Amino acid sequence: MSGTGTGVHRATGWATHLIVATAGHVDHGKTSLIKHLTGVDTDRLEEEKRRGLSINLGFAYRKLDGLSPIGFVDVPGHNRFINTMIAGVSGIDLGMLVVAADDGPMPQTIEHLDVLRLLGVHNFLLVVTKIDGVPAERVQEIAKEMQALLTVREGEVPVFPVSNTRGEGVPALLSHLERCARDTAVKPAGGGFRLSIDRVFNLKGVGLVVTGTATAGSVSVGDFLILQPTGVKLRVRSIHVQDEEADTACAGQRCALNVVGDVERNAVARGDWLLDINAGPVSPGVDARVRLLGTAPFPLKHLSPVKIYLGARRIAGRLFILEGGRCLDPGADALAQLLLDEAVSCCHGEHFLLRDDSESVTLGGGLVLDPYAPRTGKTSPRRLDTLRALDTDSSQAALGALVLEQGQLLDREKFRHSWNLREDEMQKLCGPQLHRIDVDGVSLLVSVARWQQGMAAIPEYLASWHQHNPREAGIKVQLLKSELESTLEAPLFAAMLGDLLQGSVLTLKDGKLFLAGYKASVSNEDVEHWHKFEDFLQQRSRDIPLLSQVSTQTGLDRKTLENMARVAVSDGRLHKLTDNRYATPQQLAQLAQLVGDLVADNQPINVVNFKGRMGTGRKLAIEVLEYFDSIRFTQRRRDIRVILDVELPARLFNR
Repeated sequence: MSGTGTGVHRATGWATHLIVATAGHVDHGKTSLIKHLTGVDTDRLEEEKRRGLSINLGFAYRKLDGLSPIGFVDVPGHNRFINTMIAGVSGIDLGMLVVAADDGPMPQTIEHLDVLRLLGVHNFLLVVTKIDGVPAERVQEIAKEMQALLTVREGEVPVFPVSNTRGEGVPALLSHLERCARDTAVKPAGGGFRLSIDRVFNLKGVGLVVTGTATAGSVSVGDFLILQPTGVKLRVRSIHVQDEEADTACAGQRCALNVVGDVERNAVARGDWLLDINAGPVSPGVDARVRLLGTAPFPLKHLSPVKIYLGARRIAGRLFILEGGRCLDPGADALAQLLLDEAVSCCHGEHFLLRDDSESVTLGGGLVLDPYAPRTGKTSPRRLDTLRALDTDSSQAALGALVLEQGQLLDREKFRHSWNLREDEMQKLCGPQLHRIDVDGVSLLVSVARWQQGMAAIPEYLASWHQHNPREAGIKVQLLKSELESTLEAPLFAAMLGDLLQGSVLTLKDGKLFLAGYKASVSNEDVEHWHKFEDFLQQRSRDIPLLSQVSTQTGLDRKTLENMARVAVSDGRLHKLTDNRYATPQQLAQLAQLVGDLVADNQPINVVNFKGRMGTGRKLAIEVLEYFDSIRFTQRRRDIRVILDVELPARLFNR
């Protein structure tokens, strides 16, 4: 398979860790320079050779004795092909600025420099080509002019005058690149495999081949990957790196993968991603830190349409500015959300570019902070604090800031996918200060300190509640949940409640929670009042009274009756028909028997017949029948009722 740049050789174990991208105006000699350095002509297309113009990405490498090879990405310089250039410069370590001595810096020189900066490249060298016909002073003049375009961070860059026709200056340039290769640390192959596809083709006798630069993780022959955004599962049949067969490809390497699966060639496009089988889903919204170039021709207004370049994909979208007003001025940066027209795969730390909607100018770029941006609460103070905590290149620092400092209850898998962490890496990240809980299939992280505080707060609240409600058997779960919802989110409350019940700290009975061993206190006066209440109800038999009638006849005040009724309902001594009417189980058992008698006598169960059997008023008959409906003893069908569960009264009312 061709089209590869750098990678691991099956025999030698080479691992490329220096990738160089050319940058410069059209016809300034970038492709010829790559040929001098590597012996490879990256103008592979006949159209390119005929026109003398690179219109596609070119890849080549330079093998070094006893050293990892150097990979080169040759990008097209013409402004009509700037999109292609953007697609090929992710994962770059060194920018090689190529400027012709006769022309000097040109518009695409500046734009390429801006693009490389926005994509995180800050190491450069300058190559001045076509020195054959210009005096030495001209080379110095160009070097001085280019140095003025660089920032303090990029510092003084080395300059190499080169003649592509005579080869003059190439050995010195190559010697410098070799030193850079020695000094460049090998990229760790951490995280799940990620590769943004920049070329796709069918190769006779081989099948579907995709190429790109692996930006994270590693992949081996036989592994399965996910093609996003389609979600198709593909198997890696073979791997090529450095135009030679390999067993494995990893982060920092250019590779070609021969993949097989249920996918056609026309269903795979530049900008699609090949990802680890356990990668997170795609997302239509991305929160990011966005910066506008100081040379941007105009400010970006809130919700301005833009084109976003992420990996090798170009997506239309809008810029939702999250802070600092509704306008982003040239040279300024801000937190923003990218509202995309199509869902994409990305993860924290990936760079992107912004161009205007007509794609005539590069406006700026940024860094992905959260690939799963929320649709609501975008600008809430809590959300902005979250994004500021994510504005770091350290997953450990971000996790600590969110969970330990801000006290958040964090979705563990969402964080892992956002940072493209393998499961073992996530486990290592979660130290002893973090506590994991699993609620409804979702794993959450909370600080140990907050967990312990909550585990103490619930029993403390119950102890206080028991003290203020001594006659109550316990508190309803939903009421306790609502009382604590300002400090304990629902999943955290559920997890803590489960642990407290399992540890026998709390007891749950009849829908009520109470401290283990707690007994509601009942005074002699309470017992006396209850007997008076119960006796009166039993005396009324089928004619179940209202609480107001009970109060008038017994002399018990309404508040006392309501409190007694609430407690009696919780332990089954009474049943609540309405807010103003309660019945004993014995009363309801008698009334349920009347319903059965109607069926036995072949009479329909309706209000008229039931009222006649009860010997009471119509309102009470209706309330009793509606109560029977509510407990699923009966069911109303138009004007009559049918019995659903003939055994229910015996189970419910026989005490």
